[in-house]
Amino acid sequence: MNYPKEFVKLVKETNGFLEGELLGVGNPASSILLVGKEPAIPKGLEQQRKLEIENNYQQWKFNLDMNTDISAVLPMSEINDYNPLFPYKGQKYKVRIEEVIDGKKKVKQGAEGTSKTWYQYQKLWDCIRFGRDDCHSDIIDYHEHCFSTELSSANEKYSSRVIYDDKKKSIEKRKGLLCHPFYQGFPIVILAVGHYPKEHGIDLESIFQTKWDTRTRFVGRFWYNIHHSVTNIPKLLIHTNQLSMVSNVLIKEIAERCIDFKYKHHLKL
Repeated sequence: MNYPKEFVKLVKETNGFLEGELLGVGNPASSILLVGKEPAIPKGLEQQRKLEIENNYQQWKFNLDMNTDISAVLPMSEINDYNPLFPYKGQKYKVRIEEVIDGKKKVKQGAEGTSKTWYQYQKLWDCIRFGRDDCHSDIIDYHEHCFSTELSSANEKYSSRVIYDDKKKSIEKRKGLLCHPFYQGFPIVILAVGHYPKEHGIDLESIFQTKWDTRTRFVGRFWYNIHHSVTNIPKLLIHTNQLSMVSNVLIKEIAERCIDFKYKHHLKL
């Protein structure tokens, strides 16, 4: 696999600064970056946190050392392993609802499905890919075509449950991470973080070298803002609500903005 040179630099030239930190999941050679608030991992699931967050940096180092291709990642049903190139490969296009009892997860409904956020990410990708909102994949495969990360790695099941000081400390560290040329290189950035930038002093224009067009677009009770590049390298940044609970109409409209940008700048997504 041809990993982007800036991604290789990010992983191999940070001298341990990112040890235990979340870089992200999905295809680092893609053209779309999805940014969420934080991982939705309930307190008490330390094994899951270690697997998905604390080990992420080491997992990417291993992938680079082995030159692991995304096609080589096996479905989770076939091997008890996890790879950030294609995490939980084989998940169905349905929402998995879990509850934690005595520190263990139990599935209430949607076995073999995924989280609501990943379900919505897939819906967005399918709208971009097919140019319509009435067809979708049977499985979650947006990881092959997008890369996703978070503003904070301080986690809980819901944002409101994350300890404020933990969130603030993580965001301050990750502001610098997102300024790295690897994250800057994505021509399309979907920043699905709601009002986090305002609440936590995150200067999106400075971090992503963009300029807001000063118009907030409303889609029912939801909204999105469009930023464009201030450099000579085209970039579309869409700042919007956290996607887990938004309408299909909003997702379709965001997808249309991405498709317009794709054709205008001859992108291959």
